[in-house]
Amino acid sequence: MPCAATHQLVNFTVTGVALAAYEPRPGQPSLPHPAVAAPLSAAMATLPDFLEPATNGPHHRQFFHSLVFAGVVAWGVHETYQWRPTTPFEELVRTIVLVGGSAYLLHLVADAFTARGIPLVGHR
Repeated sequence: MPCAATHQLVNFTVTGVALAAYEPRPGQPSLPHPAVAAPLSAAMATLPDFLEPATNGPHHRQFFHSLVFAGVVAWGVHETYQWRPTTPFEELVRTIVLVGGSAYLLHLVADAFTARGIPLVGHR
């Protein structure tokens, strides 16, 4: 199981590289700058483990570590990406939701590549 430091490193690296390589086409919504998003993603990397702490050993992965919840988060990230904020505060909220949601998904991807994987809905 990846530890907190592994999740933080994965989130920082993937977010930084992906956003550095991103070139929006005309009319596409903007994304946060990599220098802001990468550290924020690393800071939010352990959110799933905060919601479901590993107090029950390998069986801590329940609903908030599931493929179903990943789909809900992915949908929210997509909807937030489409949103066009009109104020600086809305832009800040959009950045936090995009980076936080993506950090959550990266955490689940890292967990999915472990021997235990992640459940469809929750522990059976």
